[in-house]
Amino acid sequence: MNDFVRLPFSLYRDDPLWIPPLLFQEKAQFDPGKNPAYRYCDARFFLARSSGRTVGRVCAIVNRRYLEKTGRKCGRFGWFECQDDPETANLLLEAAENWLASEGMTEISGPMGFTDNDMTGFLVEGFDELPTIAGSYNPPWYNDLVASRGYSKEVDYVEYKITVPEEIPEKVIRLTELIRERSRVRVFNETSTRTLSKKWGHQIFDVLNEAYRDLYGTTLLDEREINYYIKTYLGQVDPEFIKLATDGDRVVGFIIAMPNLSRAFQKAGGRLFPFGFIHILREMKRSRVLDFYLAGIRPEYQGKGVDALMANEMAKSALARGIQYAESNHELENNKKIQALWKMYDKRLHRRIRVYHTLLPSSGSRV
Repeated sequence: MNDFVRLPFSLYRDDPLWIPPLLFQEKAQFDPGKNPAYRYCDARFFLARSSGRTVGRVCAIVNRRYLEKTGRKCGRFGWFECQDDPETANLLLEAAENWLASEGMTEISGPMGFTDNDMTGFLVEGFDELPTIAGSYNPPWYNDLVASRGYSKEVDYVEYKITVPEEIPEKVIRLTELIRERSRVRVFNETSTRTLSKKWGHQIFDVLNEAYRDLYGTTLLDEREINYYIKTYLGQVDPEFIKLATDGDRVVGFIIAMPNLSRAFQKAGGRLFPFGFIHILREMKRSRVLDFYLAGIRPEYQGKGVDALMANEMAKSALARGIQYAESNHELENNKKIQALWKMYDKRLHRRIRVYHTLLPSSGSRV
């Protein structure tokens, strides 16, 4: 597992656009004792070695909860990395395909992780753009490889770069004032991560479950997973950029964003200590790019202007911090509801990420 986690650090050593993940977080997500997704996911990890050196990796996953939701016998491959050698890459994918077939799967999709909150897809457009710490990144030839094996597009995710104006547009102000006059919903942010986590954390993920229920690749988070994500992520965010929409004491929508930490993670090199955390804390205050991570609105409140209210409050915070651009991160290309958040602002589609799919052999006989 140590070799599995560390392989990208050697493959991308000289790449100025690769963002090293934090090693302790990478190891934790592959630890059955720490990641609650293992309760309904089976996984096998494969390494490719040449002359005693690790040159490739892939993970094959059966997400039983997703099988129940979709009725498809569709396994996954994820965390694929490989040196620029088609033979090695083909052997890795063949190993994943054969194991999934031996588990009764008839299809395979990927790259995907245990859940939709893990790294998803191969980058297909935007190879010259710096990704966010949650963004996919890979060499272009990964796509050529899977296409040559008969994989084809299943879905695309898109990422937008949004220009933050010098002041909030007048049309946005008029719209939000009109919505506020007609709605009981109010939008605010907490001032402490402790209050955010303890008072609102579970409601945030309840909204996430409702809003994402029918989206591609998603499964409902249970109580243990919600606690895991609250502990792992909500305690590390800047509460100024977590906007909550409430109707009374009920959370009906949210946006989670954070200052861009891509350059800080590059300087940290996968480690918080001895100096990595200093780079991260410094960039949290001085970054002029804001990364959006999650947003959701309960279905019965969608189409009622809650998205505009939250986007307006986020714009106020961004202007106060001197933010110049915002990164949308992954959005399904046909998810018009989430893309409506940016409709009032100048934006450009600057990265595209693809999940591929193919049929599997009837058994694992090719192993």
